[in-house]
Amino acid sequence: MMNMRISLKKPAVWALLIALTTWNVAVAKDEKKKQSIYQNTEVLARGPNGLVVTVSDILSEVNKMNPAMRSDFFKNQANVRQIANNLLVRRILAAEAQKEKLDRDLVVQAAMVVAKDRVLSDARLNQMDVANEPTEKAIEAYAQSKYRANIEKYEVPAQTRASHILIEKKDENSLKEAQSLVTKIKEGAKFEDMAKEFSKDPGSASRGGDLGFFTAGRMVKTFEDATNALAKPGDISDPVESQFGYHIIRLDERQAKTVTSFDEVRLQLMSEARADLLSQKRVQKVQAITNTMNFEDKAIENFSKEGLEAMTQK
Repeated sequence: MMNMRISLKKPAVWALLIALTTWNVAVAKDEKKKQSIYQNTEVLARGPNGLVVTVSDILSEVNKMNPAMRSDFFKNQANVRQIANNLLVRRILAAEAQKEKLDRDLVVQAAMVVAKDRVLSDARLNQMDVANEPTEKAIEAYAQSKYRANIEKYEVPAQTRASHILIEKKDENSLKEAQSLVTKIKEGAKFEDMAKEFSKDPGSASRGGDLGFFTAGRMVKTFEDATNALAKPGDISDPVESQFGYHIIRLDERQAKTVTSFDEVRLQLMSEARADLLSQKRVQKVQAITNTMNFEDKAIENFSKEGLEAMTQK
């Protein structure tokens, strides 16, 4: 029969690798420290016919969780009780299945083998992670290189902070009202007080018209153009018309474009770098394994046809 060697360039295989490298990577670093608790066989729940759930059973489930969720899990005893309940129900049902000789079913047997393979392969990957734990120096170097290669991700665009007073467009007197407010402010009236009293913008009026910081393109064009035309903080615009009404704008502050420093994102990058380095080792291992694999094309073709016929029969 013809056979075909698999390539890791195939999307489905890469998806598998991603799944393998998600949560268990974080387990490996502390695995040695936690060996004592993982060996604990204390019984937490008991069922009929001597069936029990132990600490080790619970930890096997906790290991499947996202590492960030594990501490929260143990903060609530009800979580432990719920997992123990679920495991014991399954254990009792499994015992009943064996009594009914369901474990002799070929498909069930195959599923049990696959489940065992999954558990053992994950354990092997975790063991590899412990052995392949990168040094702090290697993690730092990788994180630095990743930061430099993706520096655009850490750019903070230029921002403007402004305040405004919005006068609703009701009739020809609306513009005169806005112009009158500009005159009062330039004569010494406090902008914030005018905004609280006269602005029709419910989101900013109570804050004295403060809109906070915004980047280019966030405001309507007439508003943005008028703001950009203001030379220095404290400058007040003439009334600017938009679909919302007439705006009286005060420039409060400008911040130039900046770049978030490596130190500011170091913890995140170091965590990502460590995961990447361990993932690379896993990928190398899986690639080496796939290079030894062959697929029987004819058998796959026949099985696919039989499976399709079986599933489409009415």
